[in-house]
Amino acid sequence: MMNFLRKHMRKIFIVTIIAFVGGTFMGFGAYLFGPAKDFDIAVTVNGTKIPVKIFSSLYNSTADMYRNSTKESPSQEQLEAMRIKTVQSLVQDEIFYQQAQQYKITVSDAELKNDIQSMSMFRNRQNQFDPNIYYAFLNSIRLSPKEYETLRKKQIAGEKVKITMASAVKISDSEYEAAAAGGSEISRDEMMQIKVNGILNVWFMNIVKNAKIITNDNIFKQT
Repeated sequence: MMNFLRKHMRKIFIVTIIAFVGGTFMGFGAYLFGPAKDFDIAVTVNGTKIPVKIFSSLYNSTADMYRNSTKESPSQEQLEAMRIKTVQSLVQDEIFYQQAQQYKITVSDAELKNDIQSMSMFRNRQNQFDPNIYYAFLNSIRLSPKEYETLRKKQIAGEKVKITMASAVKISDSEYEAAAAGGSEISRDEMMQIKVNGILNVWFMNIVKNAKIITNDNIFKQT
């Protein structure tokens, strides 16, 4: 499963980003805004609380990557967009993790260890996993190993859900032949990607519509 996941990660991850970023946060009424009773909580998804610390870590990392890549400071509008996308990402991960729990999909400690140790960003010049690089990264994003690994475990579980659902999608010969007859030059793989995107997006959006998501509006007032 994990080899397949890594091989197809990019394609599968694209699936949920399309509709979620495009419309969920602003248009479907699933989010409730207001002053949170607990100022340490950034967002609550169906009763699960996501700490401000996790939000701040991801948001600051995004802003830092922008500065490092462009050599410029992001504008206030860009920072606001980063905050929104960070909340979206956290909500998305949590919803998929909750679905993974419903489907009894789990991530073992061995899978998590293999996932982390396989990341190129944590490898040294000899292409070996280097704990010092790993802990330096955690220090830079101000998360403990437990906090980061819990977050990553949820992401892997969500990725498994996407792959499980995508694996059930098929393109019949008649579908492909009809597309070809219509003059389309789309490949079978591209056609499969489009179909998977459509099915997963509809599935995900329906879940979000019925989710209870409470966002602490204080996290959008940061400067």
